[in-house]
Amino acid sequence: MRNSRRTWVLAAVAAGALGLSACAGTPGSGAGGDGAAGADAVTVAVAALPTSYDLEGAWNASNENYTAWTQLHANLLNYKYVEKDGVMVQDFTQFEGVLADADNPYEISDDGQTYTFHLREGVVSQAGNPLTAEDVRWSIERKLEVAGGRLPQVADYFNSVDQVEVIDDHTIAFHLDGVGNDNVFLPILTGQMGHIWDKKAMEEHATEDDPWAVEWATQNSGAGFGPYEVSSETEGQQLVLEANPDYVLGEPAVKSVTMQVVPDSGTRATMLNSGDVDVAESLSPTDLAAVAGQESVQIPSVENSIEFLDLSLLENKAPFDDQLVRQAFNYAIPYDKIIDQVYQGYAKPSPGWFTPTMGVPDLSTEPAYSYDPDKAKELLDEAGKSSVDVTLTVSNAVPDIIDTALLIASDAKDAGFNVQVEQASAADFGTGRAEQTFQALIAPMRVQIQVPSFVNNFFLPGDPSNTSAFQPTQEWKDLMKTAIDAGEATSEEAAPHWRAVNDFINQDASHMAMLYKQPNQAFSTSLDGMSYRYDNTVDYAVLKPAGE
Repeated sequence: MRNSRRTWVLAAVAAGALGLSACAGTPGSGAGGDGAAGADAVTVAVAALPTSYDLEGAWNASNENYTAWTQLHANLLNYKYVEKDGVMVQDFTQFEGVLADADNPYEISDDGQTYTFHLREGVVSQAGNPLTAEDVRWSIERKLEVAGGRLPQVADYFNSVDQVEVIDDHTIAFHLDGVGNDNVFLPILTGQMGHIWDKKAMEEHATEDDPWAVEWATQNSGAGFGPYEVSSETEGQQLVLEANPDYVLGEPAVKSVTMQVVPDSGTRATMLNSGDVDVAESLSPTDLAAVAGQESVQIPSVENSIEFLDLSLLENKAPFDDQLVRQAFNYAIPYDKIIDQVYQGYAKPSPGWFTPTMGVPDLSTEPAYSYDPDKAKELLDEAGKSSVDVTLTVSNAVPDIIDTALLIASDAKDAGFNVQVEQASAADFGTGRAEQTFQALIAPMRVQIQVPSFVNNFFLPGDPSNTSAFQPTQEWKDLMKTAIDAGEATSEEAAPHWRAVNDFINQDASHMAMLYKQPNQAFSTSLDGMSYRYDNTVDYAVLKPAGE
């Protein structure tokens, strides 16, 4: 098994000496410089390293973990990339085969309940074992059995490995249960939940106490089919990924990716601007603005992003048990000021949960709400209130959201709201969010599965990890059933019903996508292939030296 172990390289310097010099490497070592890295290697400044290489064994939704999972693993399908203004943007309505056959990846039965996949032949894992349908079946069973597995999110559609039929070595069928007409299953297999393991390689590391090799897979790569493997890791400092020459879509142009931990966003931006690194991830809006326009730096921009600020006003707590008060609060938010002052223009007003990326025809792109203190006061007056006290809770680990909350507190006064901003530790924020102890909160969020029915079924009706701000009603359930029964959301027949669902969410005003943010990475101009993925991670497999 090639380079499979997560190699912990002991630091040769004392912890107190781990400053910029330990992170930056030598000047000019990136793709654009003359140092050791060379044109087929990139150096990346990151905020932290991944905590696990196994999504199912240790789920932690960090940017670093998403990057590791997507680069070490492959799925049956990918969303198709479309180049727009120099950025490779994934089209969430188009699928292409990866481990599945390129020309005939899948077939769907007439009743929409059976999906049959045709696997590519001649594909081998990072361990050198050939891909078979049994690898897919075993991977699905693992997702259902391991405590951190993600398929249980969609148990209404798929909940048992008995629904998987291995037809032959390169053909496998999924028999679903009540999937409805709005296609959710393909995006599930395309996203983070759809990674396929090499069964043989994994079983070599399974034990009686750990039959799914979770302990091994958390700390090791080499049992996947992805474009990269872990070459080495210096704990807390650096991770090196090596290109997989047997990757099914071809060996990546970038042969080596060195991720260096640089905790400060401003320092990451400075290192990119000076040529010490080729990519800087997780930059603050202020630091993005600081490097924008620099001759050696390029910043991806997309027409319709999927990263947003999630505003939750809990319906089971006063004063937000009153819809009029919830609507009033949404009118009390200074959206334009937040976009200009906090996000430096790297954000857009929100039309609601449904965005153009979902492909719903004629979906409104107009903001669901705008700052209108007079309208807010009218709604409060209609609710029988002259002013309202609100505690707005945010995590103290997300500076831009803290700044956003403080701006809301300042400008909401003119709309009749007295807002106290509560900054909780990341741990306390996560607990309070799950246990629904907060009155109102703002959190960063993205919808990785861009299908309307999944958005609503997962985020809105009461999943504890997403605040349970929204309380379903019979009217809501009827609207959802009508929309799903009408067909795929991208069809003209279903579109009016999904627009009605979107309007209902906006008017309910309890759980809102407050504004949408642009990508937070920046790249050297010596690189082509900037990408925007469903998980907002850099896809190093499509990155390449400029001009190639």
